[in-house]
Amino acid sequence: MTAQQTSAEQRLSPAVSLTRIRHVYGAKETTVTALNDVSWDFTPGTFTAVMGPSGSGKTTLLQCAAGLLEPTAGSVLLGDHRLNGMSEKKLATIRRDMVGFVFQAFNLMPALTAAENIALPLRLARRAPDQTWMDELTRRAGIADRLSHRPHELSGGQQQRVAICRALITKPRVLCADEPTGALDKASSKAVLSVLRDAVNDLGQTVIMVTHDPVAAAHADQVLFLVDGSIVDVMETPTPERVSATMTRLAGED
Repeated sequence: MTAQQTSAEQRLSPAVSLTRIRHVYGAKETTVTALNDVSWDFTPGTFTAVMGPSGSGKTTLLQCAAGLLEPTAGSVLLGDHRLNGMSEKKLATIRRDMVGFVFQAFNLMPALTAAENIALPLRLARRAPDQTWMDELTRRAGIADRLSHRPHELSGGQQQRVAICRALITKPRVLCADEPTGALDKASSKAVLSVLRDAVNDLGQTVIMVTHDPVAAAHADQVLFLVDGSIVDVMETPTPERVSATMTRLAGED
C-alpha cells in the first residue's frame, strides 16, 4: 500500500462513528430513553449541526461522540479507537489528545490570561505549546492582541474565541461544541461561528455543534434533526429559513 493510498483512506475514515447508539437514563419505572438506535458517521473536515426540540437527545449524542458518556448500547469509534469499555484513564487521554470541547459557559480559568487558558490543555499534558500554531489560531480568531488579558477583561465573544483556540491547540480529531453561541449577542455569535467555519474550511477540522439557533445551524455543511432520541431528518447546505421551517414542522409533529 502506498503512502498516498494510506493517506486517502485516513481521510475517508470517519472522524467519529456512532453505530446503533442507545442511551437510557434512570431505572425501572423512571427510565428515559435519550437516544434510540442512532447511527451516523461524521466525515473528517466537515461541520455538522445537531438540532431538535428540548429533550430530543442532542446533548446526549454530543457527549457520546466526545467520549464523555458511555452509551447503554451500541458502539462509538473515535478514529480507530473504540470508546466502549475503555478504562477511564485511557479514555481521559483519548479525550485530551483527540477531542476539543467548547461550551456555552466558556469555562475559562479566571486567574489565567487568554494565552495561558489556550495553552492549558498542553500544560496539563506536560507538552510545550507550538508557538507557530498558537500564533495562527489566535490570529484567525481575531484575539492576537488580547492574549495578555484575563477573562473578565474580555467580551463574551472574545472569551468564546479563546475557548475555541484552547479546544484547537492540541490539533484534535474532532471539535465538539455545545450551544457555543447561546450566551452571545448577534455580532459576537457571528464572529464565533466564523471562527468555527474557518477551522473547517482552512484547517480541515471536524466540528459537531449542538444548537437551537437556525442562523448558527446554517453555518454548517449539514444539519441532523433529532426527535425523541432518533434522527428524523438530515439537511444538506442549510439556510436559516429552511432550518426554521423544518424545526417548525417537527414541533408540530411532536
